[in-house]
Amino acid sequence: MVNYLIFRKTRSLRAQIFNRVALPSVLLYRDLFKNNKLSWGESRESLERFSEGTLGKQLSNFLYENSIDLQPKMENHDVFHVILGYNTSLPEEAALHFFLIGNNKKSRYAKIAALVGFAIFPEYISLYRSAYRRGKNTCHFTSWEFKDLLFMEVNQFREDIGLADRKD
Repeated sequence: MVNYLIFRKTRSLRAQIFNRVALPSVLLYRDLFKNNKLSWGESRESLERFSEGTLGKQLSNFLYENSIDLQPKMENHDVFHVILGYNTSLPEEAALHFFLIGNNKKSRYAKIAALVGFAIFPEYISLYRSAYRRGKNTCHFTSWEFKDLLFMEVNQFREDIGLADRKD
């Protein structure tokens, strides 16, 4: 019981470590490996023009709700949050990467983020396992270009790719 209490009290410390590793590594990854990718040239404000229920509008809502801006060349990552329904908490961020790996995303960053998430938050293993299986059972879509799909209804898109509801 004492070990469990110590483990729970270290959660905020583990979150700080994750934040100090994760954010700089995302920016470094973008600079090193996304040189050939073009930015969408969109912002959370410009995405408001899309109709309610579309990927573009829900992406704008997601960005506003989480007080974040669309990062150039990393736009697909925020789209994954919208489509998959994982929030931006650290364990959910790691779960998103487990989903992507299950969905056959070959990104080194996804593998590293999932591993770091598991190493820092191992108590969420059932969430990670569920996310991985969910990714395995969904039509491969992680390599698609989402800028051209911003007009699509999110619920229809989820249905089209066979995305199961979360069971965690």
